[in-house]
Order: sequence, then structure tokens, then C-alpha cells
Amino acid sequence: MSAIQKLLGIVWAALGVGIIPLAIKQAMTEIAKKPSEENWIFWSIVLVVLMPIIAFSLISFGVFALKGEYEQLN
Repeated sequence: MSAIQKLLGIVWAALGVGIIPLAIKQAMTEIAKKPSEENWIFWSIVLVVLMPIIAFSLISFGVFALKGEYEQLN
């Protein structure tokens, strides 16, 4: 079980890092499709507020799993 947790820790950390450029690309695509003020505000909030929270959470969860912090839960 410990090996699975550590492997998934790597997966979660990679997702946390990889989701940032994907979100930026998606925001650019959506804003290019419909360059309205409403769209700009929505994607600005997503990128400035939500993405750091999501990415930091995934990365820290992955790092904690790699360190073995969740082994006491078994």
C-alpha cells in the first residue's frame, strides 16, 4: 500500500504542475472565441484565484504522499 501511495503522490504532484499550463491554454482559447468582458472576468478569476489554490493543493498532497505522511491512516 505504501508503494501505491508514493506512486500516486508522484501522479498528484505532476497533475498539480501540469494543470497550470493547460488552464492558461484553455483560458486563451475561450477568450479568443468570445472576447467579451464577462469572459475576461471569469477566466481572470479562474487563473488568479482558483488555479493557485488547486495547483498548490495537488502538489502538497503529492509531496505529503511521497513523504509517507498518510501511512498512519492504514
